[in-house]
Amino acid sequence: MIKIGIPITLEYRVEDKIERYRCKVVELEGSTLYIDYPINEETGRTGIFSKGTTFNVNYVGTDNSVYRFETEVKGKKNANIPMLLLHYPEDNIVRIQRREYVRIMTAIDVSVHDTEGTIAPFTTITFDISGGGLSILLPDDQHTFKPNQIVAVWLVLPTESGPFSYVHSSAEVIRVNHREQGKKSLLSLKFKQIRDKDRQDIIRYCFENQLKERRRGLT
Repeated sequence: MIKIGIPITLEYRVEDKIERYRCKVVELEGSTLYIDYPINEETGRTGIFSKGTTFNVNYVGTDNSVYRFETEVKGKKNANIPMLLLHYPEDNIVRIQRREYVRIMTAIDVSVHDTEGTIAPFTTITFDISGGGLSILLPDDQHTFKPNQIVAVWLVLPTESGPFSYVHSSAEVIRVNHREQGKKSLLSLKFKQIRDKDRQDIIRYCFENQLKERRRGLT
């Protein structure tokens, strides 16, 4: 079930190219979904669409799974904000990602603080990330972490439109992975106390990067 306030992504095909737009669910009434005007991820411009325009919709549900459905514009509405009306096919929504989190390799800026204050805070980048946790590159002088140790992490999550998304969570140390000579060791962490919105932002980031890689493979 989609809920008011959930961010959604619209995929709009233009000849052999897919344009992607971000928006949020404002209202839901029966089979009609009301969204704020979508913003193009590449240009940052508001999309103008006529009645009958078709899209594929992707969104992260409250169970942290990714869902997809086809829709079309049913009309427009002006209230406190201008909105588009989309058909909401409640019985024809496909879950395309299981609750097990997809992990992708990516370099995201991250700051790590030891909650007990025994290790000096440091900044580094991720090696990979998922909705369940992450691995980070350890500086050469940071090899004293122990399993089950709790740390605080701050992530600067890139977005294709608008400002960065800042994610904060406590995380449990799983292990330190020592790699071959010349490569930095990895610290594996599992998210502990993390806001649902922050986890959904991470899942969406992973999902969207997966889609990009698939598209590159088709070109």
